[in-house]
Amino acid sequence: MSIRINTDPTNPGQFFACCGLLELTDRLWGGAEGWFENDKGTFCIQPLHMESPGNRTHLEFANAIAHCTLTNTMTASQLQRRELLSSMPKQKIDDHPALKSEKKTLDSMWREAPVVLGAPFNLQIDWFVDDLAGGDVFKTWAGQQSVIDIVDGMRNCAIADGWEPISLENWLFRRLSSDCLPFNFDADLGSIGGDRDVGFSFDPLKNINIDVNIQIRPLFELLAFVGLQRFRPMRVRSENRFRYWLWFDCLVPELAAPAACGLLELPNSSVFEFRLLYRTKYLKSFLPSMPVSRSAL
Repeated sequence: MSIRINTDPTNPGQFFACCGLLELTDRLWGGAEGWFENDKGTFCIQPLHMESPGNRTHLEFANAIAHCTLTNTMTASQLQRRELLSSMPKQKIDDHPALKSEKKTLDSMWREAPVVLGAPFNLQIDWFVDDLAGGDVFKTWAGQQSVIDIVDGMRNCAIADGWEPISLENWLFRRLSSDCLPFNFDADLGSIGGDRDVGFSFDPLKNINIDVNIQIRPLFELLAFVGLQRFRPMRVRSENRFRYWLWFDCLVPELAAPAACGLLELPNSSVFEFRLLYRTKYLKSFLPSMPVSRSAL
């Protein structure tokens, strides 16, 4: 009745991927609770209502991820209009300033609008446009990159070969070669990768196309993107330092979120601190974290 996932607690992206997994299973099962089994990083989730009907397994979750609708907050008419304008010859668009301006606006909305995971999750993800609470600090992609396209790419990669080739415990460690751009939440990728490994050039010039496959962990990236909606690290003053807490008590998402950023004081927890790597003015990635002693808090 439970899910157990192996994680690396010094990889902040994997921590938030666990949080994203808890968020989605909670919505799928009508209630779930999760906890870290130890400070080595094993993460566990179980249904909150053990009598709930249905097969509460990881395969049920995998099937839901594969088949849920993926869209954004654009209206149906806006999406239809963008599709129509995109089908027109470029010269025709360029010859009509009003059409060119309209297409530019709609393309911008497509790239930047909050993402929506449909039934059974029914979750709107908009942390990357949240400048009030500081969620946008963790936006790792550039303005000309489309967030919904990155999400779609990560999901398609995650389900491409099915879920059988690798054991449940190692889902977050599953790597594959892809030409899809990741979010760069994976600290293993971001901290040691070169231009080709990371998936973008350090040179901020646009329209540089590199035909190369990179090694990514798509489910990891997708779940971390989801996890950051509710779960955020605590920023150390105004510095480029962020802390998260592994909790060892069974908690529902509403309690796990404050526990994750240290607002819910628990006798049993481990603290880790990480930084963001600024590759350019706009492109960032997560760096590995280090454990923090209680005396340093």
